[in-house]
Amino acid sequence: MAMRRHPLGTSNNLAPLLVSLGFMLTACPDEGRVDAGSTTTDSDTSSDTDDPTAESSSGNTTDDATDTTDTDATDTDATDTGSTDTDTDTDTDTDGGTCGNGVIEDGEACDTGDLGGASCQSEGFGGGGLLCTDCMLDTSLCSDCGNGMVDGMEVCDGADLGEHETCFDLNLGTSMETLSCNPDCTYNFETCSGCGDAVVNDPEQCEPASDLLDKDELDGATCMSIGFDDGLLSCSPGCTFNTDSCYNCGDAVQQGNEQCDGADFGGQTCGDFLSPSMAPFDSGSLSCVDACMIDTSNCSLCGDGVVSGAEVCEPGVLEGETCSSQGFDAGILGCNEDCSGYDTSACTDCGDGMVEGNEQCDGNDLAGQTCNGLGFVGGGTLSCANNCVFDTGMCSNEFCGDGVKNGNDQCDCGNQGANCTAAQLGNQTCMSQGFAGGALACNSPNNCQFNTSACYVCGDGAINPGEQCDGMNLGGETCVSQGFAGGGTLTCDNSCGLNTSQCVAIANPYTVCTSPNTAIPASGFGVASSINIPAGGTVTDVNVSIAALHTYVGDLSWTLTKGATSRVLINRVTNGLGNCGGDNINVTLDDQSVGGSVQAQCTVNPAIGGNRTPNAALNGFNNTSMVGNWTLQPNDLAAGDAGTFQQWCVSVTWQ
Repeated sequence: MAMRRHPLGTSNNLAPLLVSLGFMLTACPDEGRVDAGSTTTDSDTSSDTDDPTAESSSGNTTDDATDTTDTDATDTDATDTGSTDTDTDTDTDTDGGTCGNGVIEDGEACDTGDLGGASCQSEGFGGGGLLCTDCMLDTSLCSDCGNGMVDGMEVCDGADLGEHETCFDLNLGTSMETLSCNPDCTYNFETCSGCGDAVVNDPEQCEPASDLLDKDELDGATCMSIGFDDGLLSCSPGCTFNTDSCYNCGDAVQQGNEQCDGADFGGQTCGDFLSPSMAPFDSGSLSCVDACMIDTSNCSLCGDGVVSGAEVCEPGVLEGETCSSQGFDAGILGCNEDCSGYDTSACTDCGDGMVEGNEQCDGNDLAGQTCNGLGFVGGGTLSCANNCVFDTGMCSNEFCGDGVKNGNDQCDCGNQGANCTAAQLGNQTCMSQGFAGGALACNSPNNCQFNTSACYVCGDGAINPGEQCDGMNLGGETCVSQGFAGGGTLTCDNSCGLNTSQCVAIANPYTVCTSPNTAIPASGFGVASSINIPAGGTVTDVNVSIAALHTYVGDLSWTLTKGATSRVLINRVTNGLGNCGGDNINVTLDDQSVGGSVQAQCTVNPAIGGNRTPNAALNGFNNTSMVGNWTLQPNDLAAGDAGTFQQWCVSVTWQ
């Protein structure tokens, strides 16, 4: 048997439990409430301190355990006189909803067991159990324990160890042994060498079973002796009571043998319980009633024949309601498929403009009927009488299909309905009927109304006679098919004609120039210049113009490249010897030129000018695509003279 050096009494370590009990006595809802009778006081005589080493005698009537009756814990909304309880779960009408039906409705923050996802933590507390009172969130059983700060009667909270940090501070070990904090904001002595020695020393509450003890040493304490209703008390490795298996009905935490507590159902929902039809409920919310028992009265299963929870009705169970009680004249009332309301589709109300029940018609709603549909071969205008039956006074018995337009006929083309004469169509056409064109026909002999199926309008998406296109339907045409080699976007205008305003035309021949104005070094390659041709066809002829400032032009060669094809257009005039000492170039190179070869040129400024044939024929580019980059590369093959590549142009004839 372990020896206790200091009596447990009602030390500060029990105070949080007793404070929670005080909350339970004053703040629990009536169902599942612990009745404190008429002895509940409402005064604050608390003189607690946070010193966990404080001793008190079990006979001291003013110790910390009795100082937990606190005005802050009193729920002034609860009616609690003697054994008379007010059932807060009774359905009451609130603005926008019915409080107590287990369904959160307008104006409600919660309803019985449905907290809408809220918790003590979401309401700014550290822990505890959140309640629902009068469909408002009730935080009376929430606590600050768990917020990371020592508050009230807590000795620690998370990493905040309060006034003591080591086991030495509490005479339970050395200063090298660090204290920690339990989830209930009491010290955990597990790291202290004094914990586990089989002797209960203040401020220890107990000693756990070990090599020295066959079972936990609780020093005579039980769940009930420390303020719980019942349960199995044990000792944690940290020498503090483990109350996980103790329970208090009304503390909003489901423990021990409780089915529920407040809004804590141990993870269970309506779906875990069976309806009277022995199938699981599929909607609603659980409630917790007296003795912490689960109440499924707010759960529902549409189709089980019992109106429950948020259900308004069940198939065949209308709670005495009829079409008349719902504001209709007559008919048969039903229940919606989801039991959320009444099905009035078979109720009737003559004059509301909708055909219902056994009405033939209602106002302009003729239920799709016509004079012809009612057997009047001459057609006419069907209407509805005030008593919701058909009025056939304007229907005609004249024969539709006799080939003569008369009476209420729009047309009458006899039995064929087509190939009508102008007279049979009343001189009407597709265009007079608002269409762009087409062939107007008649539905005779079925009915003598116009048949506009062969009429057409611009904008119906179909290309009809006289239209080039219609909407997005271009009939396969493109800018290219319309002669615009540069492509672009072909569209359709409001008159169903092709719009080529966004198409790109490529000239033939196509000429484009660029002015690089880059330096030609005294020796070596200059900067190559490129011209991009974005669109076009196949090359049939190429001409190139070159302008450059350079002394001693006989030093230069010029090479044109397109794709895999390259041609040296000028190669060190004259005749490849490079002995032309003249200045500057302004020449057009053309295979068909009659001005002679550029290789023979060396005149006054410009030394190379006019229209000449190139060193290498440009027809080497024929039969290739003109689209892409054309690049001209200057090269100075002798040192001493430099210049500037001013401008060049390429002109492509294509097909």
